[in-house]
Amino acid sequence: MTPTSFIIVADRGSLKAYRVDETPTRGPSLKLVQAFDITDAHGKLLDKVTDQAGRFPVGDGGVGRHMNAIAERQTLSGEYDRRIYRQLADQITEILRREKAEGWSFAAPSEIYPHIVDLLPRGVREQIVEHVKSDLVKIEPARLPSHFRSLRPI
Repeated sequence: MTPTSFIIVADRGSLKAYRVDETPTRGPSLKLVQAFDITDAHGKLLDKVTDQAGRFPVGDGGVGRHMNAIAERQTLSGEYDRRIYRQLADQITEILRREKAEGWSFAAPSEIYPHIVDLLPRGVREQIVEHVKSDLVKIEPARLPSHFRSLRPI
């Protein structure tokens, strides 16, 4: 089994990549290599798109209600999510290739984890040593190794 040389933690709007350095006396030590925030992931969809006059067709019933189904907003929301997952997958790929990582561990919330992993190139996906379906982005680096079995002392 390839040892973990990197830990990448992500959530819907950010990503942090840490290099794992083994110290003989204190165990694994993490060094932040890159932190990345996606600005599109923050805020409400309503703040990004508006229904200004002329944008949506208006019904002919005197009330002036919009004739669009809620499915249009869900489709737009789904498209934003796909773009965010693509950006996260692209950043992970770039970091791992630049750093020439051989084995890495990945943590992300269970709702987004499969979407990101599916977008990774096959070679990058096959190098994952450990899968953690949990939101660890805001955990301090010193406490991260305890969430990964591959980094715990034997």
